[in-house]
Amino acid sequence: MAVRQDRGQLFTMNQTFLFFEQRTRDAEQAAIDAAAKAKAETKRKEESEKLSRRLAREEAYRRKHPPGHAQCGINWYPAGSGWTHCHACGQPLIYTTDPNAKPQECKGRRL
Repeated sequence: MAVRQDRGQLFTMNQTFLFFEQRTRDAEQAAIDAAAKAKAETKRKEESEKLSRRLAREEAYRRKHPPGHAQCGINWYPAGSGWTHCHACGQPLIYTTDPNAKPQECKGRRL
């Protein structure tokens, strides 16, 4: 309970307890602290599991969708598409992650 003094300062009332009352209060506080610690540990564990699941999802996505692309003439091939050669001219594709890379020159099929 807070009581105001005449000067407007706030102070709290201190009360001394008998040893068995203090022991009871200490036990209650220890139970509250243990519950808070268990809750914090559970939350930390859930966050850790959530992070590991997210990282696993990202890794699976990266395996399926590697970065980069290849371009032969006007034909564009995303990395991970399975194409190794240009379907129009048959020359091998060169995959890159450079967005400013010049495309290969597509020569077209010769019969």
